[in-house]
Amino acid sequence: MKRQHFTTLFTTTFVVTILSSVIFLTLPILTGCGGKQSQTEQSDKVIKFASCNLKAYEDTTKVLSQEVEKLGYKLQYTFLADNTQLNEAVERGEYLANYHQHAPYMNEFNATHKGNLAVAFEVFTDRAGLFSKKHKNLQDLPEGATITIANDPGNNFRAFVILADAGLIKLKEGVNPISITKKDIVDNPKKLKFIEVDYTMLAKALEEADAGFLYATVASEIGLEFGKDALAGERKELQAPDIIAVRKENLGSEKVRILEKAYKTDAVKQALKDTFDGKEVLLPSW
Repeated sequence: MKRQHFTTLFTTTFVVTILSSVIFLTLPILTGCGGKQSQTEQSDKVIKFASCNLKAYEDTTKVLSQEVEKLGYKLQYTFLADNTQLNEAVERGEYLANYHQHAPYMNEFNATHKGNLAVAFEVFTDRAGLFSKKHKNLQDLPEGATITIANDPGNNFRAFVILADAGLIKLKEGVNPISITKKDIVDNPKKLKFIEVDYTMLAKALEEADAGFLYATVASEIGLEFGKDALAGERKELQAPDIIAVRKENLGSEKVRILEKAYKTDAVKQALKDTFDGKEVLLPSW
């Protein structure tokens, strides 16, 4: 409200005139506050969403935005490259949800960062397997062959299980598959050597290795198809679908329900295929 400069008042009439003016000037300001409340109500229809900056996530996020709009909401999205940053941003409440990971990775983040993230819903399965640009099958791997694997706990065990299932190594009995590490290898007849690299470097690392662990999406980026080129795939029960993650207290909220309804549409399903030129690289979870 504007400041009022009062001088000596000489008559009652002048006082009444001044008070009337104050009331008149106040009314538009009060009306303006009402306008701000309306804007707040409108902004409550905004869903803040953080997505990975890889093509499959970007393409489907853009289509998701259109589907969210059909339901009366607005998807305000940002693309980020760093997985930890994506989770921390949701933890801090900067975004309602993120889109970049599977549950094992999220669980590892929660354990190491004292996080409070939870699975809102599953979106698709990115199948994992072992690939090679030098050999046609796993049995062709020479003695001392190098195998590149992910160094994060959510993916590290996967290559060991695939190799054990193929009979190339033997693992300690009774160990939970998701807890397996190199230390659990009790027999390695071909003396396979494992090179742990950051997940983002797996595709590049395959160039020098005899074989390496890749997800179907990553393989497609270097011209390899899961169904045709994977030397071996992961057991179905160990496959980890990608998820939309939120803070636990937001599970079941209206905005999360809107997100799920918008995501699980034919339009998003088609976007998953279009990203890979019509190929079914990613398998929808609905």
